[in-house]
Amino acid sequence: MKKSFVGALALLSSVVLVACSNGTGTSSPDTVLTSDAGTITKDQLYTALKSQAGSATLQRLVMIQVLEKDAGDQKDTLKKEADAEVATQMTQYGGEEGLTSILKQSGFSSIDMYKETVYLNKLINAAVKKATTFTDAEVQAHYDAWQPKITVQHILIASKATDDPTAIAAAKQKAVDLIGQLNGGADFATLAKENSDDTGSKESGGTIGPFSHNEMVAPFSDAAYALANVGDYTKEPVQTDYGFHIIKLTDKPAKEALDKVRATMEEEMLNEKLKDSAYIHSIVGKLIQEANIKINDEDLKDALAEFLPADAGAASSSEAASSSSEASSSN
Repeated sequence: MKKSFVGALALLSSVVLVACSNGTGTSSPDTVLTSDAGTITKDQLYTALKSQAGSATLQRLVMIQVLEKDAGDQKDTLKKEADAEVATQMTQYGGEEGLTSILKQSGFSSIDMYKETVYLNKLINAAVKKATTFTDAEVQAHYDAWQPKITVQHILIASKATDDPTAIAAAKQKAVDLIGQLNGGADFATLAKENSDDTGSKESGGTIGPFSHNEMVAPFSDAAYALANVGDYTKEPVQTDYGFHIIKLTDKPAKEALDKVRATMEEEMLNEKLKDSAYIHSIVGKLIQEANIKINDEDLKDALAEFLPADAGAASSSEAASSSSEASSSN
């Protein structure tokens, strides 16, 4: 649906430009299509497209305009980054056809639509970064709760059927047996390569990290960070939704002074803001409100309602209705 809207809108724009520039290309400036069955006018096309995706499309177009203005010269760099990112993904998936197939599974009707979404996300991130600052107290509070990233090795014994008590017990017992071998001096990396069900790490001896506490599921992180010294390993299997883990600490850097890691603190805090949809919405909403937008089409009057205060939305609707009434009177 989105692809047809954008494509048709592009066609409509080209028709208008041709008609305005030299008066050729259509039988009438208001006619988009002619056939033996009749004609389709710009108003008919606009009305149909508007009813299908008008509000969502107008919202997206406004957001891009407002955010581009906020980004200033940076928008050109962000556009190039979006293009390069999509080009890389296209190569990874074997070309345009491969990427298009993957995108359709996520609801994108075209690569151009996906590219625009990537660009819009970059504009949003840039706006949030520009608008976000942290006080010394906020940075200090984050630092007080912060722990450096650690690196571990782990062995996963997957529970083949999490609702089968027998399978769960068998997986746990295998983990217990492996811990017994470690207690007897067995090499952790060798046991990981031979027994771990984590295909992503087993060949490296089960190595994972560096990772922060909130990057892993809670039971895993809690057990890993509870290990005091490099070389320590969990003496009991650690259960997560994936199965049972045996975890060995291989690197745990000392916590440096705040003045040495302040940039890291602020970067982590900013990343948390970029994951906060309510915060992002407030930043974008503020920019849209400051743009003094007036929607003249009564049918689209609520397209930006979620970004505007209730009284502003009502005023906008009243103005749109007034404009529509005046237009009708003049006709």
